[in-house]
Amino acid sequence: MTARANTVAVGYLHALLDYARGHGLAVDTLLAELPFDAADRDARVTEATGAALFDRAATLLGDDALGLHVGEQVRPGHYGALGFVAMNCAHLGEALEALRRYQALVIDLGGVELQRGATALTLSWNPGTDGPYRQLAEFNLAGLVSFSRWMAGAQARPLRIDVMYAQPADTREHARVLGCPVRFSQACYRVTLPAAALDAPLIQPDPAMRELMQRLADQQLRALPRGEDWLAQARAQIARRLRQPPVELDAVAGALAVSPRSLQRRLQAEGLRFSQLVDEVRRELAERHLADAALDLTDIAFLLGYSEQTAFQRAFKRWTGTTPAQWRAQHCRRVSQA
Repeated sequence: MTARANTVAVGYLHALLDYARGHGLAVDTLLAELPFDAADRDARVTEATGAALFDRAATLLGDDALGLHVGEQVRPGHYGALGFVAMNCAHLGEALEALRRYQALVIDLGGVELQRGATALTLSWNPGTDGPYRQLAEFNLAGLVSFSRWMAGAQARPLRIDVMYAQPADTREHARVLGCPVRFSQACYRVTLPAAALDAPLIQPDPAMRELMQRLADQQLRALPRGEDWLAQARAQIARRLRQPPVELDAVAGALAVSPRSLQRRLQAEGLRFSQLVDEVRRELAERHLADAALDLTDIAFLLGYSEQTAFQRAFKRWTGTTPAQWRAQHCRRVSQA
């Protein structure tokens, strides 16, 4: 089964960048092998990229509990609109409901479930990715615990936390930062709180600010790409435009009713550049057209937006290591033998 392509907001990762600077690690050094635009806080990267960033920082700083240490220093601004909605709620229960609703704005966890019992409340999730990514997960958990304590005080202390990754050799920092028993190698992530914590008042509730920030959070949530639908639509728009090159990002973005910058951000979150996506669409169409014996190579080059057949042949050899004619002969042979 294909893993989910979860994403993380760059603004959320700024908690790590801020921590790295404070501990003498240059951001350029940290990002050297994981290039993305750290200045664009609204951009998103894949969860795997965010996890790799944490793992690299842990290695460079020699800190095996880095995720926990970054999480305990998280601030409302790192959560963006979600953080300001939560901190302006009246009670912790309302803040946790906001967390469940808007969590995807900072990191896609595959859906957070909130269950209330007579004596306990649980938040649980299973990201469904190639992880578990320990450092990133510990950052997220420690941030949740620290932010909840900052808003509601000692009443927000968890009863227990379950995690999906294996137990590390040293768990002393887990006990100190999380302040509760931790069970490792579990089927999902789960934070269990006492039911009484729901009624814990927050330090500075502001209903007007909460309403304002909730409108912003709702707007941002609607703007998030859903699944791969937008990517399929982008591919279709590129395919339609290949016959009349050049294929431009602005035109494709306009057809998708998003800004060019928003489209670039979505592609970045998938680990793609626009030119790569155009190249992928061309290759897919090239193989489809080559399977049609009625089309000669000149026709196919035209359909793919190449002014000359030689340009198409060079591109196809770069994609596949073989020429269009050789690929067609091999493909037709396999089909005839099937």
